[in-house]
Amino acid sequence: MGIAKARRIARRAHQGQLTRTSELFTDYLERVARIVEERDGGWAAVQAAWLHAVPGTGVDLTRQGIPWRVLRAVEALQPDPGWSKPTPAKVHLVPDAALVNEALAAGEVVDPPESSWQPVVLMDAGMLPQLLADYRERPGHETKWAIDDLFARPINLNTPAVAELAEQWWDSEDDWENRIAVLAARRAGLLDRERLLRKVLDGPEGSSVAAIESLSGEASAEEIEVLRTVVLRPEERWARLAARARLTAIGGPDAEAALQEWAFSPWDVPWRNDRAWLHRNAADVVPRLIEALPDPTWWYEAPFALGELRVVEAVGPLSEAAQNAEFPHHHIEALGKIGSADAVPALVRLLGHSSADVRAYVLWALDRIGGAEVVDAVIMACDDPDVMVRDRAARVLVRHGDERAVTPLIRLCDTRHAGGAAHALGRIGDPRAVPTLWHLFFRHDRKAVRYAAGRALARIDNPGHWCPSDDPRILRAYVWLHGHKPDWNRQSLEHWTKHTDALVRARAAEAYGRLRDPAGVEHVRPLLADLDPRVRKAAEVAMTQITRS
Repeated sequence: MGIAKARRIARRAHQGQLTRTSELFTDYLERVARIVEERDGGWAAVQAAWLHAVPGTGVDLTRQGIPWRVLRAVEALQPDPGWSKPTPAKVHLVPDAALVNEALAAGEVVDPPESSWQPVVLMDAGMLPQLLADYRERPGHETKWAIDDLFARPINLNTPAVAELAEQWWDSEDDWENRIAVLAARRAGLLDRERLLRKVLDGPEGSSVAAIESLSGEASAEEIEVLRTVVLRPEERWARLAARARLTAIGGPDAEAALQEWAFSPWDVPWRNDRAWLHRNAADVVPRLIEALPDPTWWYEAPFALGELRVVEAVGPLSEAAQNAEFPHHHIEALGKIGSADAVPALVRLLGHSSADVRAYVLWALDRIGGAEVVDAVIMACDDPDVMVRDRAARVLVRHGDERAVTPLIRLCDTRHAGGAAHALGRIGDPRAVPTLWHLFFRHDRKAVRYAAGRALARIDNPGHWCPSDDPRILRAYVWLHGHKPDWNRQSLEHWTKHTDALVRARAAEAYGRLRDPAGVEHVRPLLADLDPRVRKAAEVAMTQITRS
C-alpha cells in the first residue's frame, strides 16, 4: 500500500516531465525502484526511490502521510545549496538513502527536471508522534537518531506534544530519554532554572550536558557552585567541558575561581590551552603525574607534562613506564626533553624495540641528552636494519661522535651524510681519517662536502698530498689549504702565483698572507700589478699581513 501511494504521488508530481534523453522521468524512477528491490531494499528504500525528486516539484511530502523513515531518506538525497548531487557524508548516515543512491548510480544518474522551487523542510514537529510510536514499538538506533536529529533542527517545536514529552521523560531511568526530555523542555519553552540545576547535579551525563547548555543569562552563586561541582567530577568528561564553557561565558571573579579547579583526568587537562598553568601548579601536579604514569589513559598527557616541566625526579618512573608501554613514544620524548644522563641506560635498552619508529625516537632523545655514553649506542644503531633509524643514527653520530666513532664516520663518508661526517672527523682530529678526507676533497661532486673535507684537513696534522686535478675549483681550494699548513712545502705556492686562473693566483696570495712568511714577499709583490682586480686586492691584503708579522 505504501509503495503504491509513493508511486501515485511521484506520477502526479512528475507528469509529463522528461529527462535530458527524452525519456519519461517516471519511467526512469520505475527503473531505479526496480534496482532497489533487486538489491533487497525494504519498503522505505523503494518509496524513497520513487519520491527522492518530488521535493523539487514543490510537493510537501510531510502533508501526504509519508512515513518518517521515507522522509529521512528523501531528505538525505537532496543536494545541498549550490550542488547538483547529495553529499556522500549525508547519504551514508541513512542506510535507505545509501541504497537508493547506489541504485541511482547503477541506473545511470539522471538529473531531475529543473525547477525554480526551493525544497521544503521534510521533517518537522508533525513527525514527532509517528517517531515516538515507532520508538515505543522498536526502540532502535535509527529511531533514536531521527528523534535526535529532529530536536537539533532550527524549526518550531513549541507544541503540546513536545511539552508532554518533556514531562513524560524528565525522570526516565533511560539516559537517552532523560537527555531528550531536557531538549524538549528547552524547545517547548518550559525551562526552569532551579529544575535545570538539579538535573545538572543529579542527572546522567548526557542530560547534565543538555541542561548546562540550556542555561543562559546572568548566573546566580548557586549556579556557579553547581558548575564548580561538575568541573571536579573526573568521570564526566563532556559535562566538565560544558560546565567550563558556561563558566567562561558567565565571567567574573567567582566563575574564574571555579575555572581554576581541576578534576584529575587526562581527557581535558588545563594545560592543553594554558601551558603556563603547568608551571604555576607544578608543585601540586608533579607527584600526581608521576603516580599516574602506569595508567594507560595517561599515556600522552602525563609524559608530555613531565617533559615540559623538565622534572628530573621523573626520569626513573618515565624509564620504567617506557619499558612497559605498548607505544612508548611520548615517554621517550619526555626523557629527551628532560635531558638527564640517568635516562641513557633505559633508552639504550629501547634501541632493541621491535618498532623502528620507537628506535628512531630513542635516537632523537639520545641526541638531546648527549654525553660519552651515547656514542657506543649510536654506533650500534648505524647497523640497524631500518633505513630511517640508520639515517637518524648517522645524524646523531655526526654531532656527538668521538675517537670511538672514527671508523663509522669514515663509512658515512660514502653516504649522503658525507659533509657532516667530514666535519665530525675534523673535529675529532684522528689521522686515520686523512686518506678518506683527501678522497672527498678531490673527488666528491658536491661543493659543500669538498669544503667540509678541506676544513677537516686544515685541522688535522698530515704530510700533505699532491693535487691530481686540473679543475680550477679544486685547485683554488687546494691552494687555500696550503695557507693553513705552515709545515707543507711552499715551493708549490710560487708555482700557483703564475697560474692562468685568476682566482688560483688570488688564493696563492691569500695563503702567503695567512702564513705571514717574510720570504713570500718576493712572490706576492708581482701580483700587485696583476691585470685582475681580485688578485691585486688579495695581494695588497697579503702584503699587509706579512709586513705586520
